Amino acid sequence: MIKKIFTLLIFSVFLGSVHSHTSASTLSEDPIVVSYQRNFIRAGISTKLELLSGASEIPSVNMTPLYSDALYFAISSFYVLGEDRQLVDIACSAVNAAAAGQDPSILPSIYEIFPLFTNSVLRISCINAIAKLSGPEGEGFEFLKTWFASALDDCESGKFVDPRIMTSALEAFAVLGNPSVFPFVFRAAVSNLDSSVVAAAGKTINSLNEGYTDNILSIILEKNPEKTQAAFSFAVSNENLQEADLGMIAENVFNTMLEVDSQGNPDAAPVLESSLEVLTRLKWFRASPSVLRYFYRMQSEYKTENIGAEKLIPVINCLGAMGTTEAAQALSIFLGLMNSETEQKKTCNENLMLSIINALGDLGDKSAFDYLLYVGYLDYPESVKQASRDALARLKW
Repeated sequence: MIKKIFTLLIFSVFLGSVHSHTSASTLSEDPIVVSYQRNFIRAGISTKLELLSGASEIPSVNMTPLYSDALYFAISSFYVLGEDRQLVDIACSAVNAAAAGQDPSILPSIYEIFPLFTNSVLRISCINAIAKLSGPEGEGFEFLKTWFASALDDCESGKFVDPRIMTSALEAFAVLGNPSVFPFVFRAAVSNLDSSVVAAAGKTINSLNEGYTDNILSIILEKNPEKTQAAFSFAVSNENLQEADLGMIAENVFNTMLEVDSQGNPDAAPVLESSLEVLTRLKWFRASPSVLRYFYRMQSEYKTENIGAEKLIPVINCLGAMGTTEAAQALSIFLGLMNSETEQKKTCNENLMLSIINALGDLGDKSAFDYLLYVGYLDYPESVKQASRDALARLKW
């Protein structure tokens, strides 16, 4: 008796589920589609799959009502059959065919079936369909963004989420192009997730062109060296980024990390050096005041032998690329100090001298004339004297 009651309860739940889902299904006005719908209802589970396959081979007819019936069948049957292999195949076939038919009316059914089934192939099919049928501002995007944020939380709490599904979602974000997903994609890109997810996140970040610079700058403002280095690396590798935007980003990285470095955080120095290289390459003169502050600090540390010349040379090279009068004056005075030291000690660091002289030649400021000229009267290697003569010839009068 108890067994009979339990069976009746299960059957009633199943019927209620079928009724709630099939009520959303509509009979098509196209007689071909109606014929398929009726045959689908009558058919066994194996034949249902064959019907879907056959329907997808009629591209001239919109079979979305049939695919909707198939998804509602899968949803209703799930409560009894679970993730039965044939049931999953029916759902996959319906989702893929609906996506190919490009009818977004199927999307509500996809939103319903996605969280119900955990099968990776089906979920990936759903994600691909949403990316194809939904716009960047549509419900589909919001649906995927909400799920992806939740999946990240699950991963961080130790739960398993198939990397293939997460990668598929990231690829969908690249297709949809809505920049509001940037924080979540960046979070994935700097995570300890599967390498395929991290790689896909990095690729997706550089596909989100709208608001890209602002999103990168917002990360830099957090003053976290690790995150800043990651964000800056993405910007440097972004082939679509304008030089003006890259220069602005590099300047912000430099200024922020200069502050963090002055507070004694050793993680800031490598990021500072990376941004310095980009500022030098771009000849980003707007950063000249900040680079000068850094130069004076590094010059002081060099004098106290806290750092070697190899740390100071990149800063000098950057000043040489700035093209400002202030940079020329600072380097001219430094060359004067080096001349005095060489005159007294009869020794010099050749590479350091060459970097100073070449930078002054690049700047071409005539304020360096006396200091460069004096190099020829001191006991410097011939390479340094020749560099000085070349720099003198490049001064602008």
